[in-house]
Amino acid sequence: MPRADSPHTRIQYHTHTGDGDLSSLCLIVGAPGRAGMIARKYLQNFKRFSNAHRGLTSYTGDYKGTRVSVTTSGMGGPSTGIVLPEAVRSGARIFIRVGSCGSLIAKSKPGEVIIPTGAIRFDGTADDWAPKEFPAIASWQVVSALHQAAAKLAPGHWHTGLECTSSDFYGGQGRPNLFGSVPPKMLARHEEVLRLGAACYSMEASALFVWCATEGGGLPCGAVNAIFANRHTNEWKVAGEELAAEVALDALLILNSDPTVAAYVSRELPSYPPMGLG
Repeated sequence: MPRADSPHTRIQYHTHTGDGDLSSLCLIVGAPGRAGMIARKYLQNFKRFSNAHRGLTSYTGDYKGTRVSVTTSGMGGPSTGIVLPEAVRSGARIFIRVGSCGSLIAKSKPGEVIIPTGAIRFDGTADDWAPKEFPAIASWQVVSALHQAAAKLAPGHWHTGLECTSSDFYGGQGRPNLFGSVPPKMLARHEEVLRLGAACYSMEASALFVWCATEGGGLPCGAVNAIFANRHTNEWKVAGEELAAEVALDALLILNSDPTVAAYVSRELPSYPPMGLG
């Protein structure tokens, strides 16, 4: 029976996935359309799981002979923090976010990709799991796998650096408000982010990295972002989603044969207490 402190039975309350529905190797995306694109274009023999009321859709299928999943997190840290534990209860153990971003690297172009090695914690959600002093860092094994995949698939068109994870797409990333101005506090923060050399803006990596390290018990995680915008040149183009997905999927294949994360692939680690899936 579901309880107020554990509102699920056979399936998870928000994701509508159940025990074993997700592979230990899991992509996590913001938009359900992106999850569907990845499943239709790259996965064989996939099965779909959906909660239409929440816009949360997951798929599990075969990529080049390896079982993988992709699940939807929605926008921002709060939604990501809801989906992650439900994905873990459904079998996921290694997460790679396939996202989009506004690049802060002057020479970058829309359609290229950025691999965040860590994140500036302006999201707010991760504060529920660890103090601000706790760093938001991607797992080195996942970053290495993403580097290898990007070097093969996108030579000369991939970048690395720190993501600035914000809680707001507009003012929080230094964009003008409805009156055409950026609030002074946010403008000063944007200028500081540029001065510090951050690679991009997005809205999820900090929450993903901190949750996996703390609430997830040390789950391996990473991210790759398609560049939609260059904040220096003001270029904008929705491009690079497929490249980012391919980099992430090939990284999962590398991780699948990496002995340093084998216990996560097999779900031997972490060792969780019974979760009452019923």
